[in-house]
Amino acid sequence: MPPAEPRGPSLARPGSPMSASARSVILTSGVAYAVFYAALGAWSPYWPVYFQQLGVDLAAIGLLTAVPAAVQIVAAPAWGLVADRLGDVRLPLAAAAAIAIAAALFLAVGPSVEWLVPGVALLAVGTSAWPPLVDARTVTVLGADRDRYGQARGIGSGGWIVATPLIGLLVAASGSRTLFAVFIPLAALAALWVLLRFGRPGTRQRVSGVGPMRALGLLRARSLALMFAGSMLVWAACNGASAFFSLRLVAQGADATLVGVGWSVNALVEVPMMLAFRRLAGRTGVPVLIVAGAAVLAIRNLGWAVAGSDLATVAVATVSGVGYALYLVGVTTWLADRAPVHLRATAQALFLGTAYALGTIGGSLVAGWLAQLLSMDAMFYALTAVAAGGAALTWLAVERPGLAHG
Repeated sequence: MPPAEPRGPSLARPGSPMSASARSVILTSGVAYAVFYAALGAWSPYWPVYFQQLGVDLAAIGLLTAVPAAVQIVAAPAWGLVADRLGDVRLPLAAAAAIAIAAALFLAVGPSVEWLVPGVALLAVGTSAWPPLVDARTVTVLGADRDRYGQARGIGSGGWIVATPLIGLLVAASGSRTLFAVFIPLAALAALWVLLRFGRPGTRQRVSGVGPMRALGLLRARSLALMFAGSMLVWAACNGASAFFSLRLVAQGADATLVGVGWSVNALVEVPMMLAFRRLAGRTGVPVLIVAGAAVLAIRNLGWAVAGSDLATVAVATVSGVGYALYLVGVTTWLADRAPVHLRATAQALFLGTAYALGTIGGSLVAGWLAQLLSMDAMFYALTAVAAGGAALTWLAVERPGLAHG
């Protein structure tokens, strides 16, 4: 295993007041996150319902769910390279928004099924630029205050929380095609905000390579290889089940309003869990929280399999935020202590980009196939077992935290 690099000095200053410049960065980035995630809140919960109304079967919906993840593997690093060459994220973000808008306009006309894959792929090319480029801008401009990054990102989660139920009301009143009438203006607003409010960075930062091939050598280490495999299984189980959450609710009699509420409740839980992670880790250790996050996602999938009503399904969704926050923040924190300094950015991209995308692809395809061949109940049970397998591999990767800390 590559020798663990010593942890650098913490940038966090818990008692220090926020500077005016940091406050400005948090506000401008936070609004960009909020508008972008509000646009995603119009798309993500409702597109399966829209496509089903176009006559797309469940297996094909599973395939379409896998397309954005496949695109993300290549598109996100490519956008990063473009921004690095320009020394600025504004034009790439605006171009990405324009691509997403063009794709949304194409999908809104209800193309035939064979044209849905390129349409969804093009939309994913546009949306895949936003999180990494806004992240890069936020951390770079904050400088020594980059420990405050979570405050800006939290504003983005607030945009999702507010948008999804409101958009659900519109969809319930006017039909699923309404999602495009919300997504397109919000994407345009996000691009306009970035162009007008994001200042050019004071220095050109040379971005480290984020391609997965550069990090494969890290997987020679047993613990990192096990964590990579466990992460793929956990994300497969998490996102494969989530892809059919909206359709599950509709099948149980829910309207679009309740679908929006169901998608927002996990974010309501996710934000405080992320804020509380540091305190929880001080009591139990990071490894315990990682394994707990994977186990919670397995329990969520099992709950969706047995939930007998739409309200029960939404109630189970509240634990999604717990599992997602614990696993995502936990793996990020754990990995930062184990990857060499010169490979930390690449390692994070490998585990939280490549593993996430590959898991999403596999999980979505398997979920769609099982739901079509057997039933949604059988699919949720199967993905419960996948999440449990991911939790087991994660437990081995972090050297059996129950024994180490018990």
